[in-house]
Formats: sequence, structure tokens, C-alpha cells
Amino acid sequence: MNSTIKNPNNYRWIILAVCFFTITFTNGLTLGGLVVFDRELLNYLSEVTGGEILRQELKLKDAITLWSTAVFAFIAGIIIDRVGVRSLMVSGMFLLSATFYFYAKSDSLADMYIIHIFQGIVLSVSGMVINVVLISKWFNDNRGLAIGVLLAGTSVGNGIFPQINTYLLTISDGDWRQVMMWLALIPLAYAPILFALIKEKPEDVETEQDNEAKNDFKASSIEGGFTLQETLMSSNFWFLSVMAFCTFYSILAMIGHVFLMLDGEGYSPQISATGVSIIFIGGFIGKVISGKLAEMIGRKIVLVGGVAMMLAGSLLIVSSIFYKNPLLIWIGLTLYGTGWGGLYTLIQLLVADLFGLIAIGKIMGVINIIDTIGGGLGPIITAVIYDSTQSYLLPFLVISALLVIALISSSMLKIDDEAIEQSR
Repeated sequence: MNSTIKNPNNYRWIILAVCFFTITFTNGLTLGGLVVFDRELLNYLSEVTGGEILRQELKLKDAITLWSTAVFAFIAGIIIDRVGVRSLMVSGMFLLSATFYFYAKSDSLADMYIIHIFQGIVLSVSGMVINVVLISKWFNDNRGLAIGVLLAGTSVGNGIFPQINTYLLTISDGDWRQVMMWLALIPLAYAPILFALIKEKPEDVETEQDNEAKNDFKASSIEGGFTLQETLMSSNFWFLSVMAFCTFYSILAMIGHVFLMLDGEGYSPQISATGVSIIFIGGFIGKVISGKLAEMIGRKIVLVGGVAMMLAGSLLIVSSIFYKNPLLIWIGLTLYGTGWGGLYTLIQLLVADLFGLIAIGKIMGVINIIDTIGGGLGPIITAVIYDSTQSYLLPFLVISALLVIALISSSMLKIDDEAIEQSR
């Protein structure tokens, strides 16, 4: 490793790249990529049980993933300082591989529910929270851009794996078990790369630069801010949490059901999978541009704009149910995903900006509990309402109502961009 790479100012971009691919695999494999198996799993489970499996029974597995994430994310946030991020992240890769191996061996919904508990653990130890904590420690300047690029990995993973998995199902003649075995190889191959390249903090990278430059970088990385107890007494924390709860419910409900919705409308599996991918393509765009845009024009403008865009997309999707216009669906999904990507980045950025780094793992763990409870409720409640009404109209109206609440909550946040920049 030459002296240029050994410089922490340069090595942080390697950290960002590794975290990007980590979150691409963890989120893409456990969330967006799994929805394209729903039809095969419904058919298989119905054959095994000799009766119809309701969508709410199947989609409970999605909720279990997120609720498991909520439980274990806070624990992961606490133990980060004790065992280090690298150990947790590498362990998560091996566990992720194991979940797909056992998925291929599963014979019942109960088996799948247990597997999804462990996939929630994967998201806790190798997913969003731990990667954002690591990036926040490595990036002081350009933090908004770095977090935006990092979180774009969730959109890349959730955008490409529905297409990859649909293709694999096609070439395997619908053998979902074989596809699961193939997918198990991806995190297994990536784990050694992760182990070799991840560094806990800038001080772990030796530098041949002069001591003054080295000390300047360290000084910019000094942690400060609010304790968890002080944060919980802040109105900003609760406005942020309410918004996160409502938007996570909304995005996970849409991701979990758009494939089934389009499939029910008579679209081919590849087109139905494209509906899922469009959300994440929009999310990718929103995440990449929102962090830097927030530092240019203001965090609150970008945040509220993202929620408003997501709400507009939701209303267009609801309108498509009335008017049966495919154009409304595709425009609505694009706006929905782009708005989500923007506000999702801002949530992570604002945790570090508003509350500092001294307790960021614990604070993000608490927010993760709140938003993943909402995210877990989204798919299952949407499924329950659909099973009762045999229509997606009412559950999507519920999504729109929650996004109105999120818009109000985001507009009440008190964000002083100038004070944030001066504190760095």
C-alpha cells in the first residue's frame, strides 16, 4: 500500500466503496431481491399444506425481518465500540450466506419465519446502522455526499437483485431452491474482501504524511454531541422518529406488494419485477444527489421535498387503481422511489448533524427500532387489508395518509444549517 493510499483522507474513499458494496448485498438480498420469489412460495406452500396461503401469512416473514432488525440493531449499536465494526460486518456476511443455504432447505412457513429472524440480525450487524456509523467517523467534510453514496447501495442492491433473481428463476425453470443456493455464494465470496479492507477508524491507517496533516485529520474526527438521554428529550428526535416510522411503513409496504399488485394486473413476472426496480432506481438517484444538495441549499428543504415527492407518487399510484392507466403507475413509482431516497439519506445525515457522534450508535439504534417497527407493519397490514377487500385501494390510501403525517412532522423539525457547518 503506497503512501497515497495510507493517507486517511484517501483511504476513507476505499472505506466508502467497501461499505457501499456491503449494504448493496445485505439489503438487496434480504429485502428487494426476495419479493420476486413470492409467487413461487405461495404456490409451493399451498401445495404442501393442501390449502390456500394468504398473503398476510406470507408477508409476515418480511415483517419478521424488520422487527428482528429493530431488536438487534440497538444491541449492535451498543457493542460496536467493544468488538469493532469489522468483526460484526464479516460475521454478518457468513450469517447471510447461511440463511440462503437454509432457505433452500426450508419446507414450511415456520422454517422461513426463523430464517427471516436471522436475516434481521444480518441487517443489524452488516446493514445500514453500522455502515452509517463507520462512514460518519471517517467523513467530517463531505459527509452528506458520502452518506448519500453509501445509501445508494441499498437502492442498487434492491434494484438489481429483483432482476437478477427473476432471471435466475427463469433459467432454473422456477427452481427457487436452486436459486437460493446460488445466492448463498455471494456473501461468502465477499467476506474475505470485507475483512481485508475495513479499518475501524482513521487512526488505524498509517500515513507517511507530515505530522501536522495527520493531526489535522484526527482533530476533524473528534467525537462530540449529545448523549442518548439528552437526545431522547429533544423534540427534533421525535419529529425525526415519527417521520421515519411513517415513511418506512410506506416504502416497505409498497416494495412488498408492488410485484404482487402488478402480477395481479396481468403483467409478466419480468415487468412486475421492473416495478420493484423502478422504486430503487429512483431511490438511487435521490440518495446520490440529496446529501450534497442538502449541504448546498439546506437540509430541511431537501428533506421536506423528499416527503412531498413520495406523497405525490403515492397519490398517482392510487389514481392508477381508479383509471387503470399504466403511465400513472410508472410515474408514481419513480416519484415514490426518488422521494424516498432523498429523505432516507437526510434521516441518516441529520442523526450525526443534529446529535453528534458521541452516542451515534445508540441513537441510530433507537431510531432504527422505531422505523423498522413501522417498516415491519407496512407489508403485513397492507396484506391484511388486501385479503379483506381483495383490492389495493384502501391499503394504498393508508400509505398516503401516513405520508401526510410524515410531511407535517418533517416540516416541524428545527434545523440550523449554518450552526451545523460551523460545528464541524
